[in-house]
Amino acid sequence: MLASTDTFETFTYEHDGLRLSGRSLGPETSSSLPIVCLPGLTRNSRDFDAMALAIRSLDPDRRIVAFDYRGRGHSQYATGAEAYTVPAEAADILAGLDHLKIDRAVFVGTSRGTLVIHLLAMMRLEAIAAAVFNDAGPKIEAEGLRLIRDTVGVVESFPDWPSAVDALATSLGPAFPAMTRADFERMARAGYVERDGRIVGDYDPRLLEPLRTIDLENGLPELWEAFDLMKDVPLLVIRGENSTLFSASTVDAMKARHGNLESIEVPGQGHAPFLETAGLPAKIARFAGRIS
Repeated sequence: MLASTDTFETFTYEHDGLRLSGRSLGPETSSSLPIVCLPGLTRNSRDFDAMALAIRSLDPDRRIVAFDYRGRGHSQYATGAEAYTVPAEAADILAGLDHLKIDRAVFVGTSRGTLVIHLLAMMRLEAIAAAVFNDAGPKIEAEGLRLIRDTVGVVESFPDWPSAVDALATSLGPAFPAMTRADFERMARAGYVERDGRIVGDYDPRLLEPLRTIDLENGLPELWEAFDLMKDVPLLVIRGENSTLFSASTVDAMKARHGNLESIEVPGQGHAPFLETAGLPAKIARFAGRIS
């Protein structure tokens, strides 16, 4: 069982003129490498709460850190939509690692977080002791990105929490038949916040503007060059069985280029699998436990 004293601690730091934030769980001094968690496009550090608590129950010496990107959670909004880019967010994360005096870590990235890890490989490869990619990789599918573009943020204002949970269950239910209402409620509580009597997404809506302008007809940029830089980095790749963003063929291509890659396909889930479910915390804990 988790110790009653095991609570999340908030940290803040400054970078690029912004006040940025994240949360930490576990001892700052440990013989184990920390796990650093990077969320999806409109998500925040709270997405990793349940996973972090489960891992800590298995590995009490492990420190787990989760970041709020600029414009998400408790981090300050940027001045304009053009400031919300993966390279800018990767630079913010490096500044956060410096603030926390973390030289090396096991990284866990969900969706956009995986893209951020690719950029970190180009900017500071030695910081990545190992990485977990949750439903994204060096190639993402236009079909999946089109679905995100056309649905995320279109309607994210609700009169109460049950309405927000209903909307998530309706939207995601077909791709996530393995999930229960409790799972969708946990997702809502992590990603939404109450403001002015409404339940809204806990992010700056302007960060979606660059996504709206992407030309999906001419193919998306791929990050194989960055992926190849991680050829000596142990990888755990997680894919949702019903994911439209991250294909099984891309996982196969990654395996063909990488000699130390373990993959998991999560049944009954789409983009992106809930990391606190399907036995994933134990698998991530075992994977991190093999990294020195």
